[in-house]
Amino acid sequence: MIDYMAWSEKRVQQYKRGKKPTWLELRMLEHADPVHMTLAIVGTIALVYGLWVNQWLWIIIGVGLNILGHLYTWWK
Repeated sequence: MIDYMAWSEKRVQQYKRGKKPTWLELRMLEHADPVHMTLAIVGTIALVYGLWVNQWLWIIIGVGLNILGHLYTWWK
């Protein structure tokens, strides 16, 4: 019989049954969070812009948004 479930669907079922995710799987799930992804994209744009125009304020904002995205998923 052919199993049409994706890897993520199988893992979610295993998590619901009590299996613990590995460290790498936790990192993947962290970066797949929509809030984290949005903050990372906006932060990266701000960081690149700050490096381009040599303004430390944009660089700090970009790094801060990326860190804020990580903190959000860690505290979630």
